[in-house]
Amino acid sequence: MKTIHIKPSTVRLLLPLLASELADSKATWTPDTVRSLRMIHSGDLPIQQPAPRVIVSRMAKGGVGKTTIIANLGSALAMMGHKVLMVDGDPQASLTSMMGVDPMDDGIIHVGHLMHKCYMRQPVCIKDSIKAIYSDGHLDLIPADITLVNVDSWLNGAVSRELLFARLLRENEDFFCRYETILVDTAPATSVLTNALMLAGRELLAVVMLNGSSIKALRVLESNVAEINAAIPNLDMGIHIVANGWHGGYSDCRQALDSLVKTHGDQLNENALPLSTSFRRQDSLMDGIPSGPVLEREPSSDSAASVAALARSLADRYRILLDGRFIRVLSDIVLKDTANG
Repeated sequence: MKTIHIKPSTVRLLLPLLASELADSKATWTPDTVRSLRMIHSGDLPIQQPAPRVIVSRMAKGGVGKTTIIANLGSALAMMGHKVLMVDGDPQASLTSMMGVDPMDDGIIHVGHLMHKCYMRQPVCIKDSIKAIYSDGHLDLIPADITLVNVDSWLNGAVSRELLFARLLRENEDFFCRYETILVDTAPATSVLTNALMLAGRELLAVVMLNGSSIKALRVLESNVAEINAAIPNLDMGIHIVANGWHGGYSDCRQALDSLVKTHGDQLNENALPLSTSFRRQDSLMDGIPSGPVLEREPSSDSAASVAALARSLADRYRILLDGRFIRVLSDIVLKDTANG
């Protein structure tokens, strides 16, 4: 578990509307002090239903940066003062490793174990699965390991298997409501487990690398979503797209982004993550150098700035609450409310 010390410059990066409130004399901030500052400005905002917003990252292709998005979004939202839970739903356990948890640890209890307990109507002790990443409950993780590949073997015979993860959240709402958002990283391959994780939210966060093969994979994902919507009445699942790997000097990047704007402009986030070596350095192989998102490792980089901008837009888009109140972090645009439920 890390006690995160945030420089005032990083707080300004994440929450520019509070820039004038940040005294230079305060050397570092923590997620708790940022949360307290934001709550001071909440005024008489109404208290809302505390159910956490569920954001599921999905793409029908590997190597597009889903894990990068979820890891950095989780870190950024936690530094903005939110209570965040990440769920690693990929047997490769890339998110687990990036957050500094050893996927070879014998003590890992993954989301498949929790879903099986729920399905068998056995007591589910979710807190036993939690790995605390940041102190004070601001960023927690349900990790994964390679045994997650075995989940489909029993899910295939389960009744209402596609709704089982949503049921786990619903039947344990007292636990999950301690968080304000739940971020789910999924495997690229289509599986029963992946479908179940997808159905916990009303809108998928589709990460698209700016190349031809990823845009083709987006069409596959759209087809999958269309099949799910046809099979489950009144679900109306949508897609919100985040472009990754932007480099203005590469013609294929420009062409891919132009294509996305023309065909999916209303679904495309206004922020594109750059093609950057900073993201490659997040999962460290060097002894003594911890893994971690760019806001921890390189907070002054252009990559960190792009992550902060993405986090602000998604915090408003999904109306992520802060102690039961929705405190907008962008002032100049109106975003669609895609809150769950």
